[in-house]
Amino acid sequence: MKYLETSQIIPSKGMSYTMYEIEGEDTILRMLTFIPDNDEIHIYPKPPVKKLYKPELCKKVEENEFLGLWSMGEERKKG
Repeated sequence: MKYLETSQIIPSKGMSYTMYEIEGEDTILRMLTFIPDNDEIHIYPKPPVKKLYKPELCKKVEENEFLGLWSMGEERKKG
């Protein structure tokens, strides 16, 4: 498993970080979007996209960072 991230600015919300849990070269198992300025987390256990386009352009992130945000996203969905 590897964990990758892309980022972009969202007007009026700030930076948005999309993180991917990747199997093999480019198969997306799960993904999440995190907007720290708004404290928003959106998790996608069944991502709409299955293959990551140009994974070499993504930044690597630590597994514990992805899993920590994923857990927070799950807790918020319950609440």
